Amino acid sequence: MSKLILIGLLLALGCGHSKSRSLSGSDAGVTRAPLDRLSPNELSKSGLLVFGFPIPPGLSITQRYPDGVHLQGQLPASNLKEYVEAHVVAGPSEVNAHRRIYNNARIRGGDSSRVYSIEIDELRGERALIISDVTPKPLDPGLSDEERWRRAGYLPDGTPIASAQSM
Repeated sequence: MSKLILIGLLLALGCGHSKSRSLSGSDAGVTRAPLDRLSPNELSKSGLLVFGFPIPPGLSITQRYPDGVHLQGQLPASNLKEYVEAHVVAGPSEVNAHRRIYNNARIRGGDSSRVYSIEIDELRGERALIISDVTPKPLDPGLSDEERWRRAGYLPDGTPIASAQSM
């Protein structure tokens, strides 16, 4: 009987300990937004996708190419930066003047075999987002190195074919 009482006391103390721990430490004073709400400056997703990247509301497509797209709109730079970083996997970005570039980026939820360059530019108070597919073209199997150079317009020593022919 005393063993049952001891087990009951230990269980009661254990449960009480876990409750007090959840109210202290790193959770104390932290307010969390509901899961279905955006933070005050967070951009929402739209249903429009470019290469699997969801275009944020406030940006519209200004130019389309087979391997890229240019978007433009009036969004705060920091919000657009956070939005892009939440939707791509990339190394550190390169920043120069009014441009931020993400090289060798992959789009979360997109084709994982594709590689992109993503730029955020500031243009007269507006933001431009440029997404370019920079995935290397697959090599043709069975070609010699010399034939690869020729198809690229060069001799195997790196001399352009056109300048070699004019000599």
